[in-house]
Order: sequence, then structure tokens, then C-alpha cells
Amino acid sequence: MTAGTLNIGPTPIETQRRRVPDAWTDYNGHMNEARYLQVFSDASDRFLEIIGVDAAYVAAGGSYFTVESHLRHLGEVHAGTEIRVDTLCLAGEGKKMHLFHQMYAGKRLLATGEHMLIHVGLASRRACLPAPHVLARLSSIAAAHARLPRPPGVGRAVGQAQQAASAAPPRPED
Repeated sequence: MTAGTLNIGPTPIETQRRRVPDAWTDYNGHMNEARYLQVFSDASDRFLEIIGVDAAYVAAGGSYFTVESHLRHLGEVHAGTEIRVDTLCLAGEGKKMHLFHQMYAGKRLLATGEHMLIHVGLASRRACLPAPHVLARLSSIAAAHARLPRPPGVGRAVGQAQQAASAAPPRPED
């Protein structure tokens, strides 16, 4: 499915679906922590393709670099489990893109990954604005996703006490 054929609305975008291979498990019998980051990295790559940052765009000299990530491991994942990642674009303006990935097995939330990415010119290795078609697509998705409630865990820091879902601040309406 290409960026042009994907119907984007005010719902998270499925960016990954796969079965966990045996080789991804560790000595505890569950998915190794490094594989969570790999799954979320692959989800970010799929999201980039959706907004037009494909191999041709990168070859022409533009890309996004991840500058910050925060993962939460909420449930064990075992070999053979089918996992899915739903992605929300929390912000997409100028040089910045803020993504929030949620990994599920069925309806069970297993992990979240929150990532800040910056658009760069590969020749200079410095931050710069993305091409207009990328920025337009990113802005459109971010605007659609801004109408959704923020999931629990957005903006959390390591060691921060969990907030009750009902205590989360309301999301402003557009």
C-alpha cells in the first residue's frame, strides 16, 4: 500500500503486524528488550513511507533522524505471538515529528514507544524542513490524530508514577 492509497482518518495507523520469531526471545523466555525497539523502529520506517519518505526521497538527500525515544514494557511477549503496532502522530510541523506507537497482541497492550524525530538534510547532517509534499502529508495526519484522545503513557518519564486513566488531562478540541 502506498502513501497515496492509504486512507488516513482520525484513527491510529497500523504500521506493523508480524509474528514474533523464536530467535527474538531471551533467556527469560520472552521477547528480548532490543526487539521492542526494532519493532518500533520498523513502525517508524513504515510511517515515514506513508508520508512520502521512501528510498527515492532518502536518495535525494532528505530523511528523519530519531533524537529521543522512550519505551514502556507493559506485558510479556512470547515467540509465535502475533503483534500489531498502531501509530499516532502527536505532532508534525516544521522539522519535528512526534510519534507514539502502541504494540498489541489482540486487544492486550504490550508496550509503547514514544519517539521524537527531526528532519535532516543528509549532505549537511543538519536539521532542515522536509519537502513540501512530505510536510503536507505529515501535517494532515497530525491534524487528524490531534482529534483523538492522548493514550495513557504519552510524555511519561522513567520512574514516573502511573496516572489513572481518568486523571489524564482532557485533550483540547480542534
